[in-house]
Amino acid sequence: MSKKRILLVEDDKTIRILLASALEYDGYQVDAAENGVQAVYYLEDASYDLIITDYMMPEMDGLELTRKIKDKYPFMPVIAITGTDAAYDILKAEATVCIKKPFDLYALKEQIEEIFKGRISTP
Repeated sequence: MSKKRILLVEDDKTIRILLASALEYDGYQVDAAENGVQAVYYLEDASYDLIITDYMMPEMDGLELTRKIKDKYPFMPVIAITGTDAAYDILKAEATVCIKKPFDLYALKEQIEEIFKGRISTP
């Protein structure tokens, strides 16, 4: 069975490296983009099983990115991570899950597993 492919979108370099490393350690293939604009380019060149995006980013925030993803790939699961009170807007844009910062890495990994097992479906 091939590795599940995840696109991680996070503007904070330290968090991006940490999350990518943790997910790769769990056996996922991870591409990491530093903003929504870069993520759109990644999506044009490769296919993914899941997108994990931060909400607050320069150039294109996670809400706009989620809308673009859902317009083109309506069944793509998206996990949005936010330190703001934007969960309602993100979920309204059809993100699969919204996780509030600060978050527990193990809780994030559980959400990923639930999505891949089909226990959490895309809206």
